[in-house]
Amino acid sequence: MITLDNVTKSFTQKGHEQIVLQDISLKVSNGEFLCIVGPSGCGKTTLLRMIAGLDFPTKGHIMEVDTEISGPSIERGYVFQQYSLFPWLNVLENVTFGLELKGMEEEERLQKAREYLKLVGLSQEENSYPKELSGGMKQRVAIARSLVNDPLVLLMDEPFSALDVQTRHKLQEELVRIWKEEQKTVIFVTHNVDEAVFLADRVVVLSRNPGTVIKSFQIELERVRNRNSPQFLELKKEITSLLDVEL
Repeated sequence: MITLDNVTKSFTQKGHEQIVLQDISLKVSNGEFLCIVGPSGCGKTTLLRMIAGLDFPTKGHIMEVDTEISGPSIERGYVFQQYSLFPWLNVLENVTFGLELKGMEEEERLQKAREYLKLVGLSQEENSYPKELSGGMKQRVAIARSLVNDPLVLLMDEPFSALDVQTRHKLQEELVRIWKEEQKTVIFVTHNVDEAVFLADRVVVLSRNPGTVIKSFQIELERVRNRNSPQFLELKKEITSLLDVEL
């Protein structure tokens, strides 16, 4: 479980304090798929970075189970908006990189990497280099690289935002399948309401800067979700209307 308790984050610019996030309190249950949406600049990525241990609250606490997060950990995998693959390594080497740093024997790490490449549908691309892959394939590699380390929590920062609609929808479907199989906790940041309603167990809406939680929506639609169903469209409309007020 991830718990945020009255988290505030501010930066000092030119002698003035700028509050980015204010009094965020949130609990994320084990195995939950949580999406965070909000206007541009409301602090969504900053919030995710603090959960990852890449940044720290100015006030408040972020806990993983009973331990305060004090830095990065292999228990929290991070998939960035940009693909962040090593261009000089092939697909298999990119996925095994973290396992090699952990000192895992070559045979074991190759076996694990191939398992996760199969999971994301890229078994045939293990010898390809990032420059030879489409954007969607690069993000699949990034997801496999995070999952192969067996994190408790997968943090995803708008990972599909640069992709065309058709590819984005395909990867959303694949992510739901992987989440069901792996039973990981996922915290997914997006500005796309359709994406949030399609993916999430729960959608948390942040206000404009400084970001605060203004409403949480429990999404109880059956998976795989029909984007054209009345219930889906009504949820999209309600969340979008709330965001429109914040723009």
